[in-house]
Amino acid sequence: MESQNVSKSQPRSTGRRAAVIVLGVLFVITAVVGAVGFDVWRVLFNPPLVKQTLTDEMVKSDLVAAVLQAFSEQRARQRVERGEALSGVDEPDIALLLSFVSLDDWRAIKKLLVTDDFINHLVSVSVDALYTWIDSPDPAPKLVWNMQPLKARVSGNEGKEAILTAYAALPQCKPEEVADFQARLSQVPPGVEVLYNLCQFPMPYRTDQIDDYVHALEIVNENVPLEFNFGKMLEESPSANPQAVKTLLRRVRFAAHWMWVLALVFLLALLALSRFDRRRLGIYAGIPLLVAGALTLLLAGAAQPLLANLISNALLAQTSELVRAEVSASLARLARLFFQPLWVQGAVMALGGAALLIIARIRVRQNA
Repeated sequence: MESQNVSKSQPRSTGRRAAVIVLGVLFVITAVVGAVGFDVWRVLFNPPLVKQTLTDEMVKSDLVAAVLQAFSEQRARQRVERGEALSGVDEPDIALLLSFVSLDDWRAIKKLLVTDDFINHLVSVSVDALYTWIDSPDPAPKLVWNMQPLKARVSGNEGKEAILTAYAALPQCKPEEVADFQARLSQVPPGVEVLYNLCQFPMPYRTDQIDDYVHALEIVNENVPLEFNFGKMLEESPSANPQAVKTLLRRVRFAAHWMWVLALVFLLALLALSRFDRRRLGIYAGIPLLVAGALTLLLAGAAQPLLANLISNALLAQTSELVRAEVSASLARLARLFFQPLWVQGAVMALGGAALLIIARIRVRQNA
């Protein structure tokens, strides 16, 4: 009779162990993912926080100056490659001109042309349009940037001062460069424009040279629309799929917000299997909590540099080193919003698991 009871208890014990292992693994996975997901939800789906963080980053860092430099150089090359301009023929070699402009110069140009109010407008409109679109039936975000404040500064005194900043970066003309210009000028009829060499000419040529650069900037400014409808561009782009992005964002938001509940369910199931016996608690719940906490701490320490390197080296491989450096620095600052709470969450889980193991150990010694 006694042997029959022992044989009946063995399958139950084996089944319980299997259930504990499965639930423990599921708890560890959902606890780690839930901790990360909750921090993602807390930051990414908090429009006021996103708005404030992005605005501060763009105003206080060199990100805008770096992007201005990269975009201007890329745009100058594209205009020549697409035949939009005969660089060095009917207008100055803008790509070469921009190569003389340092990051300090771009900081000064950004301060002249891109005001904090304009940055705040771009971020505010973009964030509001994005988060409104997620819960709307619209096919694409209704995202329209008002470019008039930027155009007004480019066409005003600030634009001329920006040209003077770039002009000051040019080297002084050598005598042979001045002689080359004078020779070309003497070979054309009066009134025909002759391009200046990319260097600072002495008077009386300097004033006319600067006016030529100001005129070239005015032409570029005229091609900038008063409003930039980014949403319409997305709708018309054959490669874009805004609806798929919206669906993905909704699913990420839901999962990130509620994954911790699933982890709690698995933990409660482990507690139920332990029957709240202090010795069993250490094995059933303590070990999974300790493992989940350790993995969360490991993720908090390792994921931040890995993510920054992935974005910098893979996604931004075609950009300039300056842009990669500034984006990496900005990502490092923004990542703190995600990863700093992970240290606390991981530590709480690890300490909770360790405490349960210690209690179980004490219980075993008391029963010995």
